[in-house]
Amino acid sequence: MTQSDQPGQPMIPLARTHFETDNADAAHQYLLQRFDHDLRVSELSGGPLRHRHAGGGRFVVDDLHLPLDLAFSAESPGTAIVELHAGLAERTLADDHAELTPGDVLVRARPGERYEARVWRARLRTVTIDPALFGEVATGTPRFTGFRPVSAVASLRWRRTVEYLVEDVLAEDAVSALVLSASARLLAATALSTFPSTLVVEPTGVDRHDAYPPTLRRAIAYLEENAASDISLADVAGASRVTIRAVQLAFRRHLDTTPLAYLRQVRLDQAHQELMTASPGQTTVTAVAARWGFFNAGRFTGYYREAFGVLPSQTLQS
Repeated sequence: MTQSDQPGQPMIPLARTHFETDNADAAHQYLLQRFDHDLRVSELSGGPLRHRHAGGGRFVVDDLHLPLDLAFSAESPGTAIVELHAGLAERTLADDHAELTPGDVLVRARPGERYEARVWRARLRTVTIDPALFGEVATGTPRFTGFRPVSAVASLRWRRTVEYLVEDVLAEDAVSALVLSASARLLAATALSTFPSTLVVEPTGVDRHDAYPPTLRRAIAYLEENAASDISLADVAGASRVTIRAVQLAFRRHLDTTPLAYLRQVRLDQAHQELMTASPGQTTVTAVAARWGFFNAGRFTGYYREAFGVLPSQTLQS
């Protein structure tokens, strides 16, 4: 069986661009294309303007080095979260005004909201997330009610998650569809735990009533039948005919685990079967891991060894 014959998801090319200039006119023209209204910009001072863009389908990451003073207004296409690495920045959104210093993280705007911003010789990273993702990781469609992280720990968790995805996923030329979807949902879930929102965490009385064995059986059947597909918690809940919270409670109550941890084990089992039947010259551990939604080879190896008592490379070579 060749690698192209193996089960799993197709590889999706990532959209990456890099722009750099130390020419003031070129920088000004580029910024005019990026920001749609009220652009005011000073001369370049302190190095070239740089912009790195990496698209992960339902989320994008933009890294900007702006060695100038820049003021603009724009409308956000999705939920935009900004992290300031250097310099100073401020953002005004309706009645909310925020000033940022290095290390700060902020919900810059929600989908369709127009905001005004100004930066002073700044380096910053913006993550824009498809708002539909929030409904795939939580019951309903949670909406952010605040713009600052709920704690310093939450802020650090957000920064580390984004850095992890930038270094381990968006650095590749192409990744599997499962990896890309898992990355997008990880960002959405992390954002919901980082900022104040309408997310309801505790299960309701109806959720507790619905978290019974038939719900668990329907969820397990769906997960095992669709392990090779791109599925979300919302999909599992829909197939089980209950809410996401009820599905989560059913797994916790009856199996002491989570739906996603159960899905991970199912995919580990499938990867294990593939490695046992594959020839070393026709595939690699990394390729098998990616096809089954594991975007970090080190973590896959850890999960695999814990589950099967050997390294995945040992299974492939046996």
